[in-house]
Amino acid sequence: MKVKIASGAILFLVILAVILNTGALKRTIDGFCETVEALEINEGDIEGSLWRARRIYSDFKRAETYMSLTVNHNDLTAIEEIFSEMIGCLSVGDSDGARIAKSRLSDALMHLRRLSGVNIDSVI
Repeated sequence: MKVKIASGAILFLVILAVILNTGALKRTIDGFCETVEALEINEGDIEGSLWRARRIYSDFKRAETYMSLTVNHNDLTAIEEIFSEMIGCLSVGDSDGARIAKSRLSDALMHLRRLSGVNIDSVI
């Protein structure tokens, strides 16, 4: 009887941990989606846009440590590459390239949000 109670308690704790982790990931990724969408790339203020993009990337790198525990490493690497592309475009003053990279980054973050939730796509 003790074994059944212990296994039930462990199952409950695992399910609780999954629910809490999913909620934390969703909140974190939603924050990045909103921040990237709010990033304005203006030709007249490339330096400001570059500074904001670097700040968002820095925040992402801090959160990536936690996210990498349960999120596919390839997805995180793809997001890092797109951040690098966008920051590179802003560094040389290519606002059109930066806007394209920003769009790709938004799509990659939305894809990550979809995969980090509890659904059939995240299991397969």
